[in-house]
Amino acid sequence: MTVFWDEYGVAGSAWDTHFNHYPRMKDELCPGFDQGWYGLITDLDRRGLLDETLVVLTSEHGRTPKISMKVDGGGRDHWSRAYSSVVAGAGIVRGSVVGATDKQGGDPITRPISPKDLLATMYHLLGIDHHQMVHDALGRPLPLVEGHVINEVLA
Repeated sequence: MTVFWDEYGVAGSAWDTHFNHYPRMKDELCPGFDQGWYGLITDLDRRGLLDETLVVLTSEHGRTPKISMKVDGGGRDHWSRAYSSVVAGAGIVRGSVVGATDKQGGDPITRPISPKDLLATMYHLLGIDHHQMVHDALGRPLPLVEGHVINEVLA
């Protein structure tokens, strides 16, 4: 199942906090997210389903490490060099953290992880060999994913 959270029709385009960053995070975005994430993980755990359910929280990119004050209320633009993902359940070590960025949160300094690595790990946890080859419409072999399993998070 995929949950896509956006505020269609609301000025500001949901998590795209190019302006009014702090008020939007504090008053609009984080409270609902915090309640939803806590509720989902807690409910799965209490019902004994977290160990068999993989929950992945990620986005398509990160945000600039510094707030731009060129817009009303400050804003953060797109940033592809560093961002975070949260993974829970289904064989993930609870409380593990892998990798770190510099002091500004702008660039990885230890254990960079790519989206392909996250996908390889997801396939691994689902019991799918991420090394397998698939064939396109012309019969050409392609790797399912070229990433590496993030072994540090596996229970």
